Order: sequence, then structure tokens, then C-alpha cells
Amino acid sequence: MITIEAIAPPTNEDAITRIAKQNEATDYWISSSSDKQIAIKILIEKSKSQRVLDQLQSLMDGKSNFRVLAYPLEIALPYEKQQSNSPATISREALLSQLKAQGKLDSHYMMLVFLSTIVAAIGLIENNVAVIIGAMVIAPLLGPNLALSLSTILGQVKGVFSALQTLTIGILFALGLSVILSLFYPGISLTPEILSRTVVGMDGLVLALASGAAAALSITTGVSSVLVGVMVAVALLPPTVALGICLGLGAYPEAQGAGLLLIANIASVNLTAQLTMRLKGIKPREKEKQRTALVVFLIGILFWCALIGYLVYRLNY
Repeated sequence: MITIEAIAPPTNEDAITRIAKQNEATDYWISSSSDKQIAIKILIEKSKSQRVLDQLQSLMDGKSNFRVLAYPLEIALPYEKQQSNSPATISREALLSQLKAQGKLDSHYMMLVFLSTIVAAIGLIENNVAVIIGAMVIAPLLGPNLALSLSTILGQVKGVFSALQTLTIGILFALGLSVILSLFYPGISLTPEILSRTVVGMDGLVLALASGAAAALSITTGVSSVLVGVMVAVALLPPTVALGICLGLGAYPEAQGAGLLLIANIASVNLTAQLTMRLKGIKPREKEKQRTALVVFLIGILFWCALIGYLVYRLNY
């Protein structure tokens, strides 16, 4: 369940209550009222919240004294036994807020990349699987990829470039740090854990494709615990670190394999994440923006499909 609160001029009371009735809200009530503004709270299932938010946004267009707030509800008594069979989905606005924060290029993001790179590098060099998994769970590069997928779905070109910038800078930073570590770490060699991340196969592609879909389902339904498994299954940082170490040691054939694995994971995650988000019905509210979003979405799908097709070709020839 979710609570949506509309703070609006009193003249909009009938329109807001009509929206609540049309969408079969569990309950709605006026929480406060004055001559200038009223506050109406709507209790509704998550699966229906996006339509209510869209209708309220259409109602508030052009008004400066209109505000809509939405927040999750942990407990509602008495318990409603008859729930909708449609899958719960986080609203577009909540997704934007969450993934915009994860895809933001700031000192917090760079510090996470720095720390996870150090952890992953030590795990790979010392051939310690537990340490490598620790770096996977930090997973700072997953956020920009999901932000990229969402921006593509919504046709937000600026958001696409912002997510790409964050992802690229994070990868380059981790790569440079890995090269430096390979030059100064005592007694370094190509351990089995490093070599295992210099080979990409069809099983790895299928795993990355499935993980991308799981990540999108997790983020859109709010089941965040699934993301931990996704972080481990399709880790982006260990291949990046393996690439940097191989470059630093002059092992260029192995570096090429690690680079291909990194590209395969990024392409697969974005392809299935975008398809999953599209199938979940995520799209812009405005009709005129939906056409732009469709064009950007198709361009993104074609790009990732072409990249994966190239990788499949390289694997077979």
C-alpha cells in the first residue's frame, strides 16, 4: 500500500476525490482544510499508484499552489484481504528519485569505486573468493547502469548522457587504480581468480542477460534483496580490475578477454533491464514525450543487440 497526499486549492477537492474513486482507492479523506488549501490523503495499492500520480500531475499543471506527496505505508488496519492480482510496481517518480541518486557522479560514488576496487584487487591477487564477493556486493557500477536503462526508457537524453558519464568515469578510475596496484603490489601474478575473469562464454552472456532482467524487476517492484544476488552474479568491477591488472603486467591477450567480459556484462544488463522496464509499462506521462522515449528506447535496444551480436560472433570465430 502507498499513501498519496494532494495539497491543493479547495476548488480541486471534487476532482481529487473523483480520481480516488475512479482508481478504486482503499480509502481517502481530507486531513486538513483552510480557505486557501486542502490536504487530501489517498490510500491505494502500489500497482494503482502510478495512474493516480499521473492524473494528479495533469490536474496540477500550471498551478503553483499544488503539491503531491507519496510515501509507503508499512501497516494498515484492518487488513484488506482482497488485494489486486496485478504485480506491485514502484511509481515512475520513485524510480527516478532512487536511480538518479545511484547514478550521480559525486564524492560518495567515487569513494565507493575506490574502496571496492581495492577490495576486488586484493581478492583477485591473493586468490581469495570471499574478498572478491565482498567487492561484488558493494557494486558501485550497477547503479549507473540501471539509471542508464531507466533514462533510455523515459527518453531522457540528458539522463542517458549523465549515467554514461558516471559509468565511464567509474570504470576508468577503477581501471587506472588497478594498473597502479599491479605495478607496485609485491609478488603479483596472474592467479586463477584473475584468469577466470579473462574468458567470456555463452553461459556468461546468458547469466548476464538473466541478471539484468532480475535487476530491473527488483528495482521496479521494490524487492531490493534480489539486487544482492544480481550484484554477485553479474559483477562489473572484478572484470574491470582484472583488465587493469593484466594491462599493468603486460598480459595483453588476457586483458582483451577481461575487456570483452566487461563489455558483455554491461551490454547484457542494459538490454534486458530496458526490455523488462518497458514490459512493466514504465513510460513518460506526457503523450508527446512518449514518442521520443520510444525512439530512444529502440536506438538503445539496437545498440546493445548489435554489441552482443558482435560478442557472439567473436566467441564462435
